[in-house]
Amino acid sequence: MPEPSQEQRARRRRTGGWMVALGVVALFLSTFTVPEAIHHLARASVVEGAGLGTRGVVVSVLGAVTLLGGGALAVTGFNWRRSLGEVPHPEDLLLDEQFGDGPVLPYDPDAFRHGPGRPGEDPRERG
Repeated sequence: MPEPSQEQRARRRRTGGWMVALGVVALFLSTFTVPEAIHHLARASVVEGAGLGTRGVVVSVLGAVTLLGGGALAVTGFNWRRSLGEVPHPEDLLLDEQFGDGPVLPYDPDAFRHGPGRPGEDPRERG
């Protein structure tokens, strides 16, 4: 698969940003619609003969759409934005070529196992 151009990366970042923004706005709107929908649904289920009115149906549908749709849109937009990753900076590529891309100091987990004593000394053996 060919590497995407800078223009394609920028367009994908913009699209993902708009998706995240719309998702966050929808999630904000759901903070108003979902509690009212719960209220209408609870009232219709408790009170004998009280059905779900027009406002209750509209708010229930709107609450579900804003909550689920906003969350899905925000997550999708975030993943869409990050899926391409960042282009490595030319200076980073030059440093990798010069020094390699391995760690500068190798990780030694044994250095941290023995606590604040001498390396290799087991603190449980101190008397």
